Amino acid sequence: MTTTREVIQINPTNLGDGSFSDRNGLNQIIFEIPQMPKIMNGKSLRVSGKFTLRQGATASSPTNGTNFFSETPTGDVMIDGRTGLSSVIETLSIQNLEGATYSTIKQYNRLCASLVPMNESIASYLNGGVDTLYGGLGKDVSTAKKCDKPYDFALPILDGFLQGQPVDLQLVKGLRVVITLAPSNFVIHNNKWRNTASTAGRDNGGAYYELSDVLCYFEAESPDADGQEAMMMNRNGVLEYNTYSSFYNVLQSNDHNITLNINTGRTIATIGNIVPSSWLNNYNYNSSQTLQLLSENAGDVLENRVQMDEITFTKGGLRIPLDFEIVSRETQSEGVADSFKNWESINAIRPSWNVSNMVKSLRTELSNPLSNTTPARFSRQRPSMTEEDNRQQYNIGVNYDHITDNGMNFKGTPLGIRIQSTLPAGKSIKPHSIFLYILHKNTIVFQDGMVNIIN
Repeated sequence: MTTTREVIQINPTNLGDGSFSDRNGLNQIIFEIPQMPKIMNGKSLRVSGKFTLRQGATASSPTNGTNFFSETPTGDVMIDGRTGLSSVIETLSIQNLEGATYSTIKQYNRLCASLVPMNESIASYLNGGVDTLYGGLGKDVSTAKKCDKPYDFALPILDGFLQGQPVDLQLVKGLRVVITLAPSNFVIHNNKWRNTASTAGRDNGGAYYELSDVLCYFEAESPDADGQEAMMMNRNGVLEYNTYSSFYNVLQSNDHNITLNINTGRTIATIGNIVPSSWLNNYNYNSSQTLQLLSENAGDVLENRVQMDEITFTKGGLRIPLDFEIVSRETQSEGVADSFKNWESINAIRPSWNVSNMVKSLRTELSNPLSNTTPARFSRQRPSMTEEDNRQQYNIGVNYDHITDNGMNFKGTPLGIRIQSTLPAGKSIKPHSIFLYILHKNTIVFQDGMVNIIN
């Protein structure tokens, strides 16, 4: 059987006037990939288009460039430099054209806030690789300048259904990819955390973004006539893939316990990140930050790091997969790299013995507190364009099975996480949002034209 390789382009089904936004256009983008006898390379799939940032009712472009050499400009509005354009996707759903859902990830943007920086180095950001795909430049100072004008993107979709084995578009009955866009005040932020005089983005109805010229394209393998006929006759098969289930929790104590009935049969990893709840959907703060717990300074600004002491993962009340706590108390108090916690959280995202690219470095890790009054606010580091911003990339997580990749059975058994911290004297924990993602394996069984999804 001979095959030919081709690139297929799909326009949005709900194209409308061509503009997608939570403010000025449709807030969902729907791509329908036809059922056809072709093999899709899901890793090659890109959602491309043009991103434009606009200022309130005037719809004018930001003037970030005029403040480029200011350490704490009042007029900048920007997106998260590490997550880039992935921050605009709030919910990602992959279905077939008959309505069966293969994968749904809520808070996809917060998941990418952990995944992208842990798979890309600061060199990848600054040399343009992440810029080309994700629209992220790593440094706030350069990201702000970039948002002055429209720019193109070609965004990969980081879902295991697409990133796994090639997809038989005939057998899966075509695909419907539904992208629900995030609010503009989640995606866009100003510089208020570092300069309380900044009010940019909030005025005249608030800054907003638009996506235009949007299309989806991917590489596909098309067999000859006999091969296509065989694919159209085939009605049986099995497809295994990894996907994420998302959970949300609010931390309000220095000894916080989470118990979740995740109900996943082949659980591979738990991945999580933290942000102050008041920062979400707030122009004054970066909703895509992944920091450890924060307490207020003398001016009631959340900037002082709370010392993280221990994190414990349990299964049905037993410490599994680690039979001990992940202890950060000594490394945090001494201000050195929190190596063991980092090892486990990295291992939840990628095999830690195979790490070549990631944002984490001594520059970010040695920003850990020497005391409970060390500020978490970071410098834009404008003198050096070859180094990252001094910003934490704090994740929590653990891997259950890197050997067989079949995971652990949590059906009927709750997942538990205990997070212990030490508060400064006279302070209380402000609500912090914890976004948790369970990476697990699904199986789709196709039998006589019927689709059965097994978790």
